[in-house]
Amino acid sequence: MTVYSHSRLSCYEQCPQKFKLQYIEKIETEEEQTVEAFLGIRVHEALEKLYRDLQHQKADSVEELLTFFSSEWDANWTEDIIIVSDEYRPENYLSMGRKYLSDYYTRYHPFDQGKTVALEELIRITLDAEGKYKLQGYIDRLTETRDGYY
Repeated sequence: MTVYSHSRLSCYEQCPQKFKLQYIEKIETEEEQTVEAFLGIRVHEALEKLYRDLQHQKADSVEELLTFFSSEWDANWTEDIIIVSDEYRPENYLSMGRKYLSDYYTRYHPFDQGKTVALEELIRITLDAEGKYKLQGYIDRLTETRDGYY
C-alpha cells in the first residue's frame, strides 16, 4: 500500500530526487530547522494545549497560555535554528508568537463557537478502488459547530 501525505507530495514537487532519496531509498539526512518552522511548532503546541485543556474542563487564561508558549520556546531553542535575516533576533520571533496567541485568544475567547470533537486526528483517504493508494494527514482540531457542521 502506498501512502501519500501533503509533505510527501510537496517534497516531490520541490525535488523528485529528494523525494526518491527520502521516501523510496529511505536515506536519513540531517534536517535544518528555520526559525519560522520553530515558531509554528511552538504556536501549534500552545493551541493544542488550550483545546486539550478545554476538553478537560480547564479554561486556560491568556497568561497561562503565554507562559506555556514561552517555556516551550526556551526548552526547545537551540543555536542551530536558522534565522536568515540578520536584522531579526530570536526575541523578535518569540514576540511575534506571543502576539499571535494573544490575538487568537482575544478573538475566540471564551472558545464556545463549537464543540471540539478531536485533536490531532489521523485521517486516511483511499484514492483508488483497489485500496492500493491512500492519502493521509492530520486534522489539528475537528470542531462541530452549533448548526451541526464540521
